[in-house]
Amino acid sequence: MGSLTLVSNDEITTVDWQKLATLLAMCGLNDRPVDKLQQAFEHSQFRYLGYYEGELVATARAISDFNYASYLCDVAVHPDYQGYGWGKLLMDRVMHDLSPFGKVFIYSVPDKMGFYNRFNFHPLLTAMVHVDKASVPGMINGGYIPPLE
Repeated sequence: MGSLTLVSNDEITTVDWQKLATLLAMCGLNDRPVDKLQQAFEHSQFRYLGYYEGELVATARAISDFNYASYLCDVAVHPDYQGYGWGKLLMDRVMHDLSPFGKVFIYSVPDKMGFYNRFNFHPLLTAMVHVDKASVPGMINGGYIPPLE
């Protein structure tokens, strides 16, 4: 297996938004309208795309206040390319860029939390999320939030 080519921020000249949306959905990060995904990606201060032989196989993005906190999201490596160390390569680059700006928060898919532990992430006991009422059952069933009491 060859190596991952990682590009970020101003190095990113073109994006196939449909392929990016498909990659995120394949990695369990939900289907996204392409126009909203493009807007979110373009408004993120930190953007990463990983390519293998010209194919998009990895991504991440983050927003930051550049002083106290950053929010890392949409970290994904195509399922067919996991296990080659590319997720580690991506996260090493992301953490190199974000760590100088204080705390880094991530909203993880439940079965990937162990992966993020390797990068010194710790579960929060006081984190909370606001979502519309219709989304709550899906978040409970997905293991993201505890059942309502």
